[in-house]
Amino acid sequence: MSFKLFIYYCALCGGWAAFGTWLLVAFTGINSISHPVLRTTLTAGLLGVLLAAAVGGVDALLNAVGWQRLQRVLVCVGIGLAGSLVGGVLGQELYNKRPLLRFLGWVLVGVAIGASIGMYDLIRARGDRQARGVAVRKILNGIGGGTVGGLVGGLIFEALQSFLDLRRFSLALGLVILGGSIGLLIGLAQVILKEAWLRVESGFRPGREMMLSKPETTIGRAESCDLGLFGDSAVDRTHARILMDRNQYFVEDAGSAGGTFLNDVAVQQATPLRNGDVIRVGNSVLRFGERRQQPQRPGRRAPRREQRSLPGNPGQE
Repeated sequence: MSFKLFIYYCALCGGWAAFGTWLLVAFTGINSISHPVLRTTLTAGLLGVLLAAAVGGVDALLNAVGWQRLQRVLVCVGIGLAGSLVGGVLGQELYNKRPLLRFLGWVLVGVAIGASIGMYDLIRARGDRQARGVAVRKILNGIGGGTVGGLVGGLIFEALQSFLDLRRFSLALGLVILGGSIGLLIGLAQVILKEAWLRVESGFRPGREMMLSKPETTIGRAESCDLGLFGDSAVDRTHARILMDRNQYFVEDAGSAGGTFLNDVAVQQATPLRNGDVIRVGNSVLRFGERRQQPQRPGRRAPRREQRSLPGNPGQE
């Protein structure tokens, strides 16, 4: 999936998730509940669950493989539900005191959805005792996008609820705009503020792009690889790795039969990457991109890592 499609699907799925929320609210009787705090809290909770699942699912399709996608979505749903319930209670309590302030509750919903996108990466980095800086930045980017999306969508939602006499359809329109805004701004923030990424220039499914959001990213034909090149028979199951150490990215061959090449030079050890570098694995060509331009440090050493065995090449790092 390209980054343009990622942004598009975040907005589209966010809007559809919000529409699904309206359907559930309208046809389960939630909208008829007389207690305003309970009604708003249930509506916000449903929106948080569906929106977190939708946006988290799009993020998982871009940045994860296999069962990890489901795990990511479940984490997003949990965070989205908790934050949205709090946002619903807070928003309605504010509305009871000052009606114009209820949009702040929707801002909190956006914050929860945005934070949930990177929470799985943070949990995994902590569990593996790896650096957490990249995961924290992803969470902060999501919070920024969710805040702006919740603010814009929340203000429009409240305006529609207050000034449009469309009965139940003002709720539907307002929720769709709110969900679409949160999804769009979270997607935009993730792409615009991304630190580093890979793009498949040629080979299996060219045009795909992937954000580098953890200390080690694997490339190969195995289902467990972060960037799967399944249609390239010249690629080993685990062919190469992208490593991040002290804000510097490195490429390392994983003991492959055909080797890994950086700008047409065989990679013998973990080698620093610079923006625009071309990585060749098998018949596939990848391009490395980095937002922050760093001058190359002469004599920079490869990251220190523990010795471990690789599939098909025991004892080689």
